[in-house]
Amino acid sequence: MEDGKPQFDSSAGRQVAAFWRKLYAEKLAPQEAYPGDSLNDGKAAMATVGPWALAAYKNSVDIGVAPVPTADGGSDKHSFSDEKSAAMFSSCKNRATAWDVLKFASSAGQDGKFLETTGQMPMREHLTEKYAGYFKAHPTYKAFADQAERVVEVPNVPGSIDIWQTFRDEWTKSVVFGRESTRAGLRNASSEITDLLNEYGDPS
Repeated sequence: MEDGKPQFDSSAGRQVAAFWRKLYAEKLAPQEAYPGDSLNDGKAAMATVGPWALAAYKNSVDIGVAPVPTADGGSDKHSFSDEKSAAMFSSCKNRATAWDVLKFASSAGQDGKFLETTGQMPMREHLTEKYAGYFKAHPTYKAFADQAERVVEVPNVPGSIDIWQTFRDEWTKSVVFGRESTRAGLRNASSEITDLLNEYGDPS
């Protein structure tokens, strides 16, 4: 969003929509949600997953890791972090102790134990350098660590649930199923979301 208006109906946005429309049209991406595990059931050769998948599939699927497909084949793209945060309430009676606990829990050492135990990427810069031993022993996880260097947060704007649903509806209609052109889908979504932003108030 910029100046109270969505920015996805642009040349870059239209390129993305056209690219994914081609994937769906050529049946290289599923149009419907599969009621099960499509990889384990042999219904898909690729899935968009996090590092949890390496442990989940290690005994059933010969899994490898590759970046999400893009029009230019580049691997330097950004993705959402789904970051989680910890907070201390202002009503906390033992703030110094609570602060010590928070500092300990989010320290580099504890992040390393978190990585070792779960295979999930801590939100910390230069993961492959800080935890070189782990990635040497688990090289398949390195792709996820590299991607963790390029994350963004979901924009927090008023009416976000309605906005994302509006975009999703038009994307599904135009890009996934081709019931209208991708340009019309983006244009319609942009118009409807602009109206929603005006209704909820300018987020800027």
